[in-house]
Amino acid sequence: MSTHEAESDLSVIKKIMEDSRQLNIDNGKHYLFWGILVTFALICTYIMLLTRAPGSYIGILWLVLMISGAITDIIIGKRESKRRRVNTYAGNIIGSLWLASGIAMFIYGFIGIFTGAYNAVFISPIISTLLGVAYFTSGEIQRLKWLRNISFGWWAGAIYLFIFPGIHSVLIFAIMLIGFQIVPGIILNIRSRKFSESEVKEVNV
Repeated sequence: MSTHEAESDLSVIKKIMEDSRQLNIDNGKHYLFWGILVTFALICTYIMLLTRAPGSYIGILWLVLMISGAITDIIIGKRESKRRRVNTYAGNIIGSLWLASGIAMFIYGFIGIFTGAYNAVFISPIISTLLGVAYFTSGEIQRLKWLRNISFGWWAGAIYLFIFPGIHSVLIFAIMLIGFQIVPGIILNIRSRKFSESEVKEVNV
């Protein structure tokens, strides 16, 4: 590696750290939106499994909810982008991270099952493993140790669901989403509001 390349890499790392330290990157809205939507879908799925509803109905439920959710999320993202006064490099990386993770989860959840690559009961631990990676990386970028450490909860849950698969995996995964996604989303949203309020006070002063 040349001296110029090393300096370029260091400047990128420094830029990410400065963005993470000085600016309000994540307001938690996407965590809340997807956490609530997927938890609702999981509870509906669990009820449908208990009542022995046709598998095609479950597939349609997920397809409709995920597509409508993706469209709604894009609309929310565009509105947030217009309101945001500053777009940071760190913020762009986090956005790309979750977009890539979302695409991967869609592939696992739909293409993997459609092709028969694995049993549907293993979707929850597979998604949990991927979410652990996303949370760990996002937490590191934002320098939020508690957010990074949530990844260990996702990975522990994934191990349990891999070892003890079954119909109740759906309900367990829903509970994990409430604890590891909806609650963090609420915390991030509160943190974001406090940051915005303090920013306004500084401007007024």
